[in-house]
Amino acid sequence: MKLRVRIPGVPLVLAACSLWIVGDLSCSKESAASGYWSVSCVSGDGGVLLAGGDHAALLDLSTGRIVERVPGMVKAVGCEAGGGAVVGYDVAFRWPGKKPLTPVPALGGDAVLGLSPEGAWISGGRRSSGGKWRGPASVFVTEGGAPRLTDLIPERFGKVGTARRLATSDTFAARFGNLLRDGRLVLAAGWQPSQAGGAFEDVPWGFFALDLRSGKASPLTQPLHSDAVLNQHWFQRIAATPDGTRMVVAAHDGRLVSVAQFEQGADRPARMTSMAAQGSPSALSISFDGAFVAIGTETRGPDAPGKAWVVDRDGKTDWTGEFQGTVVGLHFLPDGSLVVVTAKAKAVRIALPGGTETWRSK
Repeated sequence: MKLRVRIPGVPLVLAACSLWIVGDLSCSKESAASGYWSVSCVSGDGGVLLAGGDHAALLDLSTGRIVERVPGMVKAVGCEAGGGAVVGYDVAFRWPGKKPLTPVPALGGDAVLGLSPEGAWISGGRRSSGGKWRGPASVFVTEGGAPRLTDLIPERFGKVGTARRLATSDTFAARFGNLLRDGRLVLAAGWQPSQAGGAFEDVPWGFFALDLRSGKASPLTQPLHSDAVLNQHWFQRIAATPDGTRMVVAAHDGRLVSVAQFEQGADRPARMTSMAAQGSPSALSISFDGAFVAIGTETRGPDAPGKAWVVDRDGKTDWTGEFQGTVVGLHFLPDGSLVVVTAKAKAVRIALPGGTETWRSK
């Protein structure tokens, strides 16, 4: 039986043409202008946004102007202090300047999670077959050569991991979050609870920070109780502030998107907010100071557009918007404003609090 690596909710991008730097174009500039984005990141200084899909784009975040487009399929983007890097299927380069990256990074897993402070590509993935996980989730670290693999086996996660004693880790769930300021990766982990008649087994889960060199997973919360709202099998997103003092999780039950906010060391949510949505969470972010949480959802056709919300620390909605495409990126900037990125190759900047639109990409 053929196995495929997949992260739930993240589409697998198949190459239609190679990313172009020099030589003849294999895709037209017109196709890039009317294409899509599936990945994005913001430079550490908040100056530019890199986006990729069937082309790469560089946006000036002070004006929303698309400074440059490069046709060709993009596997990943990663951001650094004043710019970032774009990885295609044959070539890679740094922006601004389009300086080639050689050799092209050999990315592991299925989705890039970010660039570490040392410049390593961090990605994650999991084997699945027949709609079920096979083995543990894995984190890949690529530093010049072949990716280094860390399996997220239950034994790494203390009381959460030892809550069950099973021969395989097929039902041990792990959700990938963002990189913290110190380079550790935020995870949510726990055994998938069984359910019957609408009742969920109370098997613990929790937030952790994974040291990418030692593989040690340090708890950010106490073991947390399972419930029907937050323990969804496929549709879950997590995020944390850069210092790891506040965490959020978003889940979808088919009718509602629920967002729970946690403080470091807590044993229960500090706040829970639910919003009606047909689409599942596609993006989640929390501001640097933890004052605001941004949630985005998938589109489910013309009658069910992609949506985005910003809720404050008390769970009150500060802003909401609708978009033709799925929300694929949510990025808080150093001044507290938010950039929303959609699959329709569009971006919008929102001032917070209040939700005033500053610009739309052009």
